Amino acid sequence: MYHFNPSSDKEEGIMKKTNTILTMVFLFLLITFIYTSDAGAKKVYVANSGNNTVSVIDPAKNEVVMTIRTGVWPASIAVDPASKRAYIVNSNEGDSTISVVDTESYSEITKIKVGIGPMSIVLDPAAGIAYAADTEHMVEGKNVNKTLSVIDLKTNKVTGKIEVGVGPFDMKILDKKLYVSNSGDWTVSVLNTADRKILNTIKVVDTPLGIDVHPEKKKVYVAIHGKGQVTVIDAVNNKDVGSIPVGKAAWYIAVDAAKNRAYVTTREENKVSVIDTNTDKVIETIKVGKEPIGVAVDPESHRLYVANFGDVSVSVIDTTNNKVVNTIKLTPATDSTYSGSPWGIAVY
Repeated sequence: MYHFNPSSDKEEGIMKKTNTILTMVFLFLLITFIYTSDAGAKKVYVANSGNNTVSVIDPAKNEVVMTIRTGVWPASIAVDPASKRAYIVNSNEGDSTISVVDTESYSEITKIKVGIGPMSIVLDPAAGIAYAADTEHMVEGKNVNKTLSVIDLKTNKVTGKIEVGVGPFDMKILDKKLYVSNSGDWTVSVLNTADRKILNTIKVVDTPLGIDVHPEKKKVYVAIHGKGQVTVIDAVNNKDVGSIPVGKAAWYIAVDAAKNRAYVTTREENKVSVIDTNTDKVIETIKVGKEPIGVAVDPESHRLYVANFGDVSVSVIDTTNNKVVNTIKLTPATDSTYSGSPWGIAVY
C-alpha cells in the first residue's frame, strides 16, 4: 500500500521538475551548438563557369550542400566572413557584374555593375572597399581594358576607377599594397592602397595570371601562363627576383604561409606543382583531375582544394603527404541543378 508522505512527494516533484528543466536546457544548448557550429563552419565555394552557379561544399562531408545561382560565367569568388558576404565575379562581357550573396541564407542581395569582362575581386574590409579587375573587352581583336573598379562595400556601388596595365587578371593585397597581374601587357602593377596611386610597374614575361602573397617572407608569386613558370617578386623592393619552372599552362596559385608552401595549377599537365617558399624550388608534383585551374588552401586544416575544369570535379589534397584524399564530383546538388566547368575556388 502506498503511504502518502508530503515531504517525500514534494522532494520527488521538485526533482522531476529540475530534471525536466535541465533536460530542456541541455537540448536547447545542443541545438544551439549544432546550429552555430554549422553556421560558422568553413565552406568551399566553387565557381561553375559553364552553368552560372556556385557550388558550396561542406569540407567535413566532402559533398555539395548548396548551389547558388549567379550571373553569366562566374569566374572567381571572395568571401568576407565578418559580414557574411560572398562576392562572385560574373565575367561574361554582356553581364560584367559582381553578385553579392548572403553566406547564411545563400540568397543574392544585389548585383554590382563593374567594367567589362571582370575576372577577379579582392576585398579590403578594413578600408571598406573592394577592387574588381575589369579584365577583357576586345575591340578589333585587341583588349582595351586596363582598369580596376573600386567598390564601396557598404553601398555596393562603384565609386571610381584605377588605371593599371592591360587586361588586369588577378589581385592580392600585402602590406597596404595591391599587386595586380596584367595579362595583356605582361606586367604587374603595384598600387598604394592609401591613395590608390601606382608605385611600380614590374615587367614580367608571357601572360601573368594567378597571383598570391607570402606575408612573412614579403614575397609575391605570379603564375606565368605562357612560360609555365612562377615569377617571384620581392615585396619590399618590388623587384623581380627570380622564376620557378612549374609546367605547361600555369594558371592559379595558392600560398600556405604557415607551411611555407605555394601550390600552382598547370592546366595542360593535370598537375599541381608544390613550391618550397624557403628555397623557391618545386619539391613535388601532384596528379589531380583534368584541366585544373582554381586552387585554394585552408590555412587551418592545410587541406588543398583544386577546381578541375575538364572533368567537373574538385580534388581534395592532404598537404602533409601531398596525396589526393577525395575527389568531389560536382553532380546534382540540393536543388537538383548541375554544376559545370569549375573555374575559381575559395575556402572560408
